[in-house]
Amino acid sequence: MPTIKDVAKAAGCSTATVSRALASPEKVSEATRSRVAQAIAEVGYAPNVAARNLRRAESRTIVTLLPDISNPFFSEIINGMEEIAHKAGYQILIGDCERDPARAEAYFNLLPTNQADGIILLTSDIPPALVRHAGAPLVMACEFFSDIDLPTVAIDNYQAACHAIGYLASLGHERIATIAGPISNPICRERTQGYHDTLRSLGLEAAARVVEGDFGFRSGYQQGLALLQDEALRPSAIFCHSDEMAIGVLKAARQRNIDVPGSLSVVGFDNIGFSEYCEPELTTVSQPRHEIGQQAMRMLLSILAGEDVVRRQTLSTQLILRKSTGRPGCA
Repeated sequence: MPTIKDVAKAAGCSTATVSRALASPEKVSEATRSRVAQAIAEVGYAPNVAARNLRRAESRTIVTLLPDISNPFFSEIINGMEEIAHKAGYQILIGDCERDPARAEAYFNLLPTNQADGIILLTSDIPPALVRHAGAPLVMACEFFSDIDLPTVAIDNYQAACHAIGYLASLGHERIATIAGPISNPICRERTQGYHDTLRSLGLEAAARVVEGDFGFRSGYQQGLALLQDEALRPSAIFCHSDEMAIGVLKAARQRNIDVPGSLSVVGFDNIGFSEYCEPELTTVSQPRHEIGQQAMRMLLSILAGEDVVRRQTLSTQLILRKSTGRPGCA
């Protein structure tokens, strides 16, 4: 079947321009609308929208875009979204971008073709042009764009990191390392800034060590092995930007015969289900993921209904203390 790219090529314009012509024709010139309409007829493109006026209709479908559908972090967020959407008579279409711009564009193209009414983004790894020219409501959940203002439901990542590092320091740890997520990600930059600022305020900045992972088990394990390799430089505590990476560190510590928490304390982030059942049980920053999903869906439905919304909702976190942390040399 012909795609929106075929229409753009025939009309001599970008796919974003075609999307705007379909979703918000008043935002493009009459000449552009005419070219797009002629191109649609030429290529046989059939968006699910009234061809006579190129206006959107309601699909009662919301797209949720994830960076990695295999990550257990997202399950409870989606559950919260589904709960609110179902009550409102909407369905959710889950899209796994796999950090691939082409896959993200395919989901964004559902908007002008009346196959979706809006998108909730659980990732900031999206081409900015898609976001700026979506032509339909977008809401961010958990993450945010540093240079694009979208309605957002999230936590205070900076303060959450400050709290975690402050707790480790209160136990007596002076050599605290962190395994961050991708430094290009705004939430990782906030958590890393909280880490540095807290160490600096406590006079411990000289011992700071930051390495970069990708939120996954394997990167936590690999970076954990590297941090624990040299006994002279070995940290007494490691703060990870995800529970998956923290669980990877626990495996690295076992492989190095390092006792947790006797010789190493480990703190994760997110409070996924695995964190309570690993060995030892993981101390972690708990995000209210179910509530984040609920509030993000409520926000998007309010926007679709033409209601005013608070553009930034910041929810509280909690540091869950379990058995992976203790005073240095507590074994």
